[in-house]
Amino acid sequence: MNDRISAPNVYLYAFQLYNDSPGRDNFLWQQCDKIMEKVTYTYERLTPHLVFHTNYHSYSEDLLSNTPLRFSTRNPLIEGFVQPIRIQDCYGLCLNIGCREDGTADNIKVSFIKKFNPNQALLISGDDHFLGQTLIITAWLTEETLPDNLDSLKPLADKCRDSLFSGDSPPTFYRSGKLFGSPIFEYGSVSDIANYRHVLVWLLCDEKTDADFNNCQQEIFNLLFHRNKIIKAFQDTRQIYHELDSEFRTIEKNMDNLQQQFVQGTVLTASQLLELQEQLKQLFSKAVTYTRLLRKLEDFDNTIAINIYNYNEILQKICVIIESDKEELSILNRFSIKSAPYIRSQIAAGLGYFRHGTSLIEQAIASIRGIVEIEQARSDRENQIELRKSEQAEKKRDARLESTIQAIGVGLATGGIAASSGTDKLFETLKNHPATAPVTAVLHPFIFSFFLSCAIGIFAGAIVWCWTRRKK
Repeated sequence: MNDRISAPNVYLYAFQLYNDSPGRDNFLWQQCDKIMEKVTYTYERLTPHLVFHTNYHSYSEDLLSNTPLRFSTRNPLIEGFVQPIRIQDCYGLCLNIGCREDGTADNIKVSFIKKFNPNQALLISGDDHFLGQTLIITAWLTEETLPDNLDSLKPLADKCRDSLFSGDSPPTFYRSGKLFGSPIFEYGSVSDIANYRHVLVWLLCDEKTDADFNNCQQEIFNLLFHRNKIIKAFQDTRQIYHELDSEFRTIEKNMDNLQQQFVQGTVLTASQLLELQEQLKQLFSKAVTYTRLLRKLEDFDNTIAINIYNYNEILQKICVIIESDKEELSILNRFSIKSAPYIRSQIAAGLGYFRHGTSLIEQAIASIRGIVEIEQARSDRENQIELRKSEQAEKKRDARLESTIQAIGVGLATGGIAASSGTDKLFETLKNHPATAPVTAVLHPFIFSFFLSCAIGIFAGAIVWCWTRRKK
C-alpha cells in the first residue's frame, strides 16, 4: 500500500464549559496558547486578541474582533489558523494546522503529519469543565492511492492516525464510510468511555468534498459541539453510576446485618436501641444523597436527549446546504441512530436498577423505625409496670403510716381523757377495798393514774389501727 498523500491538515475542535473564570483565564484558551507555543516559530498568544461581550443573544459568536488569527510555523510548508467561539454556555476552539493546497505539499509521506502534533500538543487532558475534543485529519489521495474500496484505504488511514499519535496510544478503529463523497474513517468507540478519544481520518478524492466541507464548517463545528456534550454527559453518568453502586451496596450490607441481628429474636438493650436510632439518622442522610445522585443521573439523561435533538437538527441543516439526504451523511447520522440510543439505554438500565435502591432505603428506614418503636413501647410498658408497683408500694406505706398515726392519736387522746376523768376516785375505791388494799397501799396515785391511762390509750389505739387497716 502506497503511503503517499497530498496537502494533509489537522483540525482540532475542543469545547469547554464556563467556569469560575470564564474570560481570558479559561482553561481552553490556556491550552490553545500552549499549543501555539509549541507549533509556531514566532510565539503569539491567543488570549490578548479575545473580545468578550457582556450579553450574548445568538447561538454562537466569534471571540476575535477581526479575521481568524493566523500564524507562521517552523516549516514553510505548514500554515494554520485558530478561531475561538462562544457557543451557548460554552467556549469552543477550532484550530487548523496543515499544508497549503497549492501543489507545494503533494505526494509527501504520511509521516509528515507528526509535525502537526509536536510533543502531543494537540491532545488535551482537561478539567471537569472540559467537554472533550475531536481531531479531524484530512489528506488528498494521490493517483496511486485512489480508492478501489474502503477496506483498501484503511491501512493508509491507520498510518495517518498513528503518525499524529506518534509516541502515544492511538484510539482504536471504530467504523468507516463516506462523507461528502470521500472515504472517512472513525476512531474511538463510545463503549470505551474511560479511554475515549475521537479521531476522524478523511481521505479526500473529490473537489466537491472540499467545497462541501468549506461550506459546512460552522455546522460541523456545531455538530461536534453537541456530540462532545453527549459524550461528556455519558462519562459523567458513569461516575455517578459508580457512586450510586457504592451507596447501594452499603445499604444492602446494612440491611443484611439488620436482618441477622433480629432473626435471633434478642431483646435490645438501651445501648443497642441508641445505636439503631443512630443508624436511622444515617439512613436518612444516605437517602438524601442517594436521591440527589439519582436526580443527577436523570438530569444527564435529559441533557443527552436535548443534545441528540440539536444534533439531528444540525444534520438536517447540512443536508439542506449540500442538497442531499441523510444517507450522504451516514457516518455522522449513525451516531444519532446507533451510538446515542446505546448511551441512553445504558443510562436507562442504570436508572431502572438504582430506582430499586430508593424502595430499599425506604424499607430499611421503615424497618428500623418499626423496631425502635416496638422496643420503645416494650420499654415504656416495663417502666409503667415498675412505676405502678412503686406507686402501690408507696400507697401501702402511706396507708400503714396513716393507720399508725391515727392509732397513736386516738390512743393519746383516749389516755389523756382517761387520765383526767376520775382515776383518783378509782384509786381511792380500790385502796379501801379489802382485796386490792395491799396493792394500792404501795402504789402512788400518780403512778396508778399513768399506767391506767396508758393501758386505756394503747387499747383504744389498737382498736383504731385494726379498724383502719381492715377498711383500707
